[in-house]
Amino acid sequence: MESQLTVEMILRHHDLTVEEVLSLPLFANFTVDEAEDLILTVKKFSIIVFNAHQKLESDDGKSD
Repeated sequence: MESQLTVEMILRHHDLTVEEVLSLPLFANFTVDEAEDLILTVKKFSIIVFNAHQKLESDDGKSD
């Protein structure tokens, strides 16, 4: 069964854990190191997307 995305999952106040990653069928074969790398990659990607969004939002207020 596939996990359902919930509001609680979106509004997390803590990082994803290795145990949570490894508990998902897609990542069950990952080593601890691979799970840690995945977590770091997701965090970096999230920061990039957030910063890009913030930049777009601030640029929308400027006139050309």
